Amino acid sequence: MHITLDGEQLQVPDDASLLNALAVLSDEAHARHRIVTSLTVGGTSVSDRDLTSTFLNQPAHAAGAIQAVSQSLHTIITDAKQAITRFATQLRVDGQGLVSPLRSGIGQVTSIDAWLGRLADYTEMLEAGHAQGVEGLSSASLLPWIQELLGARTNADSIRVADLLEYELLPRLADASIAA
Repeated sequence: MHITLDGEQLQVPDDASLLNALAVLSDEAHARHRIVTSLTVGGTSVSDRDLTSTFLNQPAHAAGAIQAVSQSLHTIITDAKQAITRFATQLRVDGQGLVSPLRSGIGQVTSIDAWLGRLADYTEMLEAGHAQGVEGLSSASLLPWIQELLGARTNADSIRVADLLEYELLPRLADASIAA
């Protein structure tokens, strides 16, 4: 049986399960340093939510034609740069909303925890882009200030947390969103 990855036909045994056929696709995409971004089985688009054990255990030939499209991680991240920029902008806006309560004593330093989690997600995106050589994506300018912020949070110093947010991290998020 033939399955298709990026227009190229691959051979799988006729008695292969859909799970085994998809494993061949995944392995081949991985060997090419790519990620499967689109999959159709029997002419129907398939997402990860469709990959149930019942679906995967059926014979591949009974499922119909299997076609996959893959992209490099570099391309995926490059295409996501606008979304990364929007995420940085929203982080900046949300961070600005934390400054005044922290500085006035109304807000506790733990009030930044959810924001810090989102900041961690953002830095992971930047580092993935940097590792893939995507221009304008690096967390290097943020990392020393994140460490400072975590130290101030650990010491429950709400004024220092507010200062680091307002004067160090948030402006760098603005710069990062412009560079991205």
